[in-house]
Amino acid sequence: MPAVSSEDHPPRPDPKQGEREYFARIGEAGRLHAMRKPFSDENCNHYLINISVFLSLMRPAPARVVEFGCGTGWLSLIFAERGYEVVGVDISPDAIAIAEQLRQERQIPNASFRVADYEEVKIDPPADYVIFHDALHHAESEDAAMRAAYAALAPDGTVICIEPGDGHSQSATSIRAVQEFGVHEKDMPPRKIIHRARAAGFRRHTVLPWAWDHMRFVYRPAYAKATGPSDLRGKKFLGMLRVLRNLFRHRAQGIVLLWKQ
Repeated sequence: MPAVSSEDHPPRPDPKQGEREYFARIGEAGRLHAMRKPFSDENCNHYLINISVFLSLMRPAPARVVEFGCGTGWLSLIFAERGYEVVGVDISPDAIAIAEQLRQERQIPNASFRVADYEEVKIDPPADYVIFHDALHHAESEDAAMRAAYAALAPDGTVICIEPGDGHSQSATSIRAVQEFGVHEKDMPPRKIIHRARAAGFRRHTVLPWAWDHMRFVYRPAYAKATGPSDLRGKKFLGMLRVLRNLFRHRAQGIVLLWKQ
């Protein structure tokens, strides 16, 4: 049998290294975009609704919040400006450098940032909340991430996850990110999160529908003009049907809350 060379089977890319290098590879325009989120992003209204969801689900400040996979820290800084004591964790040194720059520019003393793998990080003192916002689906091991989140929480602490559901890994954007940057892009529906969370020790959970789905179906843009009163009523009716449908699809997509005890 002929020997097989490394050229015949090139080494598989390391997605975790892809996550570390991502912000170094996206270029100056990409980093500027990341610094100005959520307002720089085409999904700005989606992100702003998510912020409202987080703040509605969390008790009023003061409380201690840890964001796993914080990226450039834009969400962590919003929590801090609301009065929470915040720690942002990300595996990318370039992302954390941007987050720290933004923190200093805005003079926000109650936020700090750490370069760390959230699958292994140790948090002390423990947090009241651990946040995953579009971050858990980049994990190498969701089991390790959930164990780290469980260990990071104080008794009665809560994890809040807003993650992409079924089909995310097959979207054009995800496929392009994997091909170009070698990162993980996984489906992360509630049923998968809950399964991993139970293995980590969580015993209580609930799943809420995505607020964004309700907003986009009920509150239509003003420029999407109806042709008349009957058309407007029809659109509102269809919007409400979609909302009801999504209430029964929460195992495929939704907001997951996990309680330590």
